[in-house]
Amino acid sequence: MSRIIRGTTPTITYTFNTVDVSKITDAFMTIKRNGTVTIEKDLDDATVGEKDLSWTLTQSETLSVSGDACIMLNWKTNDGTRGASAETVVRFIPNHKEEVI
Repeated sequence: MSRIIRGTTPTITYTFNTVDVSKITDAFMTIKRNGTVTIEKDLDDATVGEKDLSWTLTQSETLSVSGDACIMLNWKTNDGTRGASAETVVRFIPNHKEEVI
């Protein structure tokens, strides 16, 4: 299980092997805990690479989640093809400094 330390600014990256990233028109990276989406970022928030999309979480965002959560990406290309990643379970672990610095 992956871990994210609360209060840090990690980058979450999705790499595409068969999808041309330049053809992605919509993308939503969500973090869900206990059935509720607590963080959602769209394509405008992403860094777009040649073969990947990545999002950097803020300190406040990682402080807003604790325990186990699921991260998932939904995307759509310019021809209407929609795809989704598998859920990835991540544990948000305590930080000795539980505040934005």
